[in-house]
Amino acid sequence: MTSETSPTSVTARTEVSFQPIAFAGATGAFILIGAVSSMFGPLLESFTHRFHLSLPSAGLALSVYFVGASVGALPGWLGLKRLSGRLVLSLALVAVALGAAGSIFSHQWAVFLAGIFIIGLGFGTLDIALNTLLARTAIIGRAHRLSVGNAGYGVGAVLCPLVIIAIRPDNFPALFVGLAILALLLTSTNAGVHAPPLRSEPLQEEISKTPGRRAILATFAVAFIFYVALETSASGWMATQLHGVGYSETLGSLVTAGFWTGMTLGRSLGGTLYRWMSSAKLVLGGLALAVIFSVTASFDALAPYAFPLLGLILASVFPMGLIWYTTLCPHDSDGLSLLIVLLMVGGVAGPGIVSLLVSHFGVHAVPFALASFAAIALALFASARRYRPLVLKGSA
Repeated sequence: MTSETSPTSVTARTEVSFQPIAFAGATGAFILIGAVSSMFGPLLESFTHRFHLSLPSAGLALSVYFVGASVGALPGWLGLKRLSGRLVLSLALVAVALGAAGSIFSHQWAVFLAGIFIIGLGFGTLDIALNTLLARTAIIGRAHRLSVGNAGYGVGAVLCPLVIIAIRPDNFPALFVGLAILALLLTSTNAGVHAPPLRSEPLQEEISKTPGRRAILATFAVAFIFYVALETSASGWMATQLHGVGYSETLGSLVTAGFWTGMTLGRSLGGTLYRWMSSAKLVLGGLALAVIFSVTASFDALAPYAFPLLGLILASVFPMGLIWYTTLCPHDSDGLSLLIVLLMVGGVAGPGIVSLLVSHFGVHAVPFALASFAAIALALFASARRYRPLVLKGSA
């Protein structure tokens, strides 16, 4: 076999790489995703004034955004299979810019929501594309790239409410202007992304047919769904729980910011922790501690301290879970993309389940719901310890 057709040389051609400026742009895109995800809560009151709505009606903006993000995961997945990663990232960022532009000057609620949906569509594509591409980079430094990139999400989630305070909520159209400009600027960094279409991955067909791959994929998919249910439910309900037990709304906002700060710090340390512990140990250890801190949050006096610590110890679960999967199923880009698509199920179902529990049992149900999600995810991930890495003939 010549060097031109050897598995090593083919893998080198199809392996994803980010030049420094491209990786900075990818981190910036994560910051953008985090910022938008955290901006709707502080702006709901302003939406009611601008569009003459009730507060529950204004809350529809958040639902439309997440629906758009869920729908956007599908074109992200299909796009990566047929197009270069560079093009998929650029198209997603342009969609964000177009959606933001459509929302800036709109005085009609339906038109505004259409812009929000397009923003969500772009961000859903960005989310799956960024995580799939970073998980396909070289093994050396992969943990660092995934951890630092995802830490950007937490940075955006912390910074956006502060920016809103600085510009004042009533001036939120200026925020959409900045969003559109930043999205367009980030497209210029994608020239440094080398990411061939997934269909050019020579070992994808082999891994798809390898016995045991479906069982591993199913285990990780369900485990990740419960993990995302935990993360989204915690970030979405902690402020409500704290306010419900007597703390001020300001403290609830500060604790939420503390949760995302902990998430950011934890993910920025992910690459360093990976040098000391395996991805499996980081995932299982983080979820075991999550059960403890979630139960701790049921004590009113301890809840403001438990939630930021929960963010800190949850930080490594998602990126290290992806690395664990790539260790067990090497070259399975389709599997990675499918995992990230299915994550949306947890993001929608988790907060909905918590909402149902709160309606029956009050806000004291929140920490126990979180502990249950963490315990189920822990059990599922622990069951994955029985699997061994699949061996591919083409990579031998």
